[in-house]
Amino acid sequence: MRRSFVVVVICFAVGFPPGTSPLRGQSAAPRNPIQLQLDMEVATTTDDGAPETLRFTLTNVGNSTINLPRPSVDCSGENGVIVLHSIVRDTSSGSGHGHGCSIGATDEPTLMERVEKSWLHLRPGESLTFLGDCRQMLDRVDGPATYEYWAAYEPPKLSTVERRQLAGAGYNVPSEKIETSHLTFSGQ
Repeated sequence: MRRSFVVVVICFAVGFPPGTSPLRGQSAAPRNPIQLQLDMEVATTTDDGAPETLRFTLTNVGNSTINLPRPSVDCSGENGVIVLHSIVRDTSSGSGHGHGCSIGATDEPTLMERVEKSWLHLRPGESLTFLGDCRQMLDRVDGPATYEYWAAYEPPKLSTVERRQLAGAGYNVPSEKIETSHLTFSGQ
């Protein structure tokens, strides 16, 4: 009896290829090596308690190095961007204020030269911190209102060919948008 038990255990252990489930017979999905987390907090407030400066922290919470260009804050760009989204609930009939920005174009070195010379290489546990002026980033209304706001990191704009080229060279480049939790405040 003991002998058949050993045979069963050996067949069970040998009968399934590594990475497959004996119950499902399917391979487990490989874990994405790019694990970023974006956090946002109020760094300073105005005299009336409204957010003045926001601190954005982009952290590598995965187990491999992530390669990315320095993202812009609040302006679109090819290198990725941290943007502030908001919902304003106007409690009066006041007018609103938006914001905008402009970007310029330059002749740049090749993609691989940029990655090697100017991109950031964020090791596991490392983070990048950026500050943004909430008074300029957040759409406002004149008068009392409740503001709900959150930030999003949008990855660098790369073609499929460029992404394959970087992956083939061993670079892990973010490709998915991530968001922070939502914050709120009421004010004038």
